[in-house]
Amino acid sequence: MTATTQELARFLETNEGTVPEPVRDDLPRRRAVVERGRLRRWRRWTGERGACVVQNGATVAASHNVATIFRNGRVRAIDVAGALGVAPEQVVKMLVRNIGEQLAEGDLLAEQRLFFGQRRRRIVSPATGTFIYFSTTSGVAYVAGSATETQVYAHVGGQVVGVFADSVLVEGNAVSISGVAGAGRAVAGRLIVASTPTQIPMDLTGSIVACSFPLDETTARQLPTRGAVGVLASGIVPGAVSRLGWDDVLWPLTRPRFGSPSYDPAPPLTIVLLAVGEDACPAQIWERVASLNGRPVSLLGYEPGSAPELLATLDGPSGGMPPPVTVGGISTARVRNGPGAGRVVRVTGVLPYLVQLPSEVEVFAASIEIDGIGSRPVVASRHLQSLISEP
Repeated sequence: MTATTQELARFLETNEGTVPEPVRDDLPRRRAVVERGRLRRWRRWTGERGACVVQNGATVAASHNVATIFRNGRVRAIDVAGALGVAPEQVVKMLVRNIGEQLAEGDLLAEQRLFFGQRRRRIVSPATGTFIYFSTTSGVAYVAGSATETQVYAHVGGQVVGVFADSVLVEGNAVSISGVAGAGRAVAGRLIVASTPTQIPMDLTGSIVACSFPLDETTARQLPTRGAVGVLASGIVPGAVSRLGWDDVLWPLTRPRFGSPSYDPAPPLTIVLLAVGEDACPAQIWERVASLNGRPVSLLGYEPGSAPELLATLDGPSGGMPPPVTVGGISTARVRNGPGAGRVVRVTGVLPYLVQLPSEVEVFAASIEIDGIGSRPVVASRHLQSLISEP
């Protein structure tokens, strides 16, 4: 490949060198979109330690686990010397645990005996984990919390059509209702549609709640306590986001680059908004949401390389793919990922050749025009979604 093509391949793979993606200011311009047909979804764990648990060609449901992510526990530092008021080198003889030993929260870690054992000072472990290290220089002990496992759901029911070192590609007949903002990993459950807060059942164990009203602070706090795993809302009451502490969750000023692990604050449940503020989402969008009441669905708030959406697997024939984007001339499309994600843009052209990414995947690349920003970035054509209405 030429140097120019290599630069473009890196650009498409990492989104480095792009105009900073507007996250907060362009939210009012974003619109929810319905997509129906034979859909493909990438399930990635790039940048994180994970293991695939499915094989190519396997049939999966949206709630099936396709991979497991392993995360090391948090390491806690305990200033034993400072707490006991002794020199660091004196702490060694006061330790009652050995390096590598398992500890439960509250287990005795070190003990100092005074006045011939009549008085004792004790240091306990602040968390369950492993005693991994002690510094004789600083007198600080380190306890690593227990490792955690996170499941990566298929998100769409269908067939696994690709298995890679850090991702799985799943294809299935489904309908997708994309949101304008979201947070939280993909979760699966039965959809419960409510027109008012009083219509929300008390027992929501394992359910995803769709609110046709703007989400308020009280409802948002009650949903996880009742067992809900996700919420799809037509909007959100102004001020509720900041009072809930969701500012950095829903639209942080920076997003982790694709290929890097996400360190975004974890919300109490997965969230997808169809509109910002109290602006109502289009009626035809909400009618499609209401038609899925009681069905098993999957909700994805935000994962690197994925957009917020509610997805329901359909039975029977796909009904045909949505019309493809016309890249030969100017066309209206929605950007699913990359610069301007979630925005409606104009496609101004396409490169006349395939671009091979570092991952060895060959893609078409299109140039787009983002109104209001003045930039004309290049994105992979597979990240463009046609806005032609479905039949």
